[in-house]
Amino acid sequence: MVGIPRQCLEESVEALADQGKWTSFIDILALLVFGIVLFPNVDGLVDLAAINAFLAYHHSRESPIIAILADAYDTFDLRCKKSSA
Repeated sequence: MVGIPRQCLEESVEALADQGKWTSFIDILALLVFGIVLFPNVDGLVDLAAINAFLAYHHSRESPIIAILADAYDTFDLRCKKSSA
């Protein structure tokens, strides 16, 4: 899997809060929310789907709903293939 370890992001959030760098703190915290709540695919990893959805929302204010639906479809499709095999 391609992504960023969640622990690394959590440590960065703590360091940024201690330094008072609130803009970066909010961005990384939002990325963590995308990875943990919206795209919980792999434990301990914020994967590429979460990163792409966050960047699309952050830079273009695109709705993450399309990415969430696509991710859900892929997950259901993969699970159905495993159960029918």
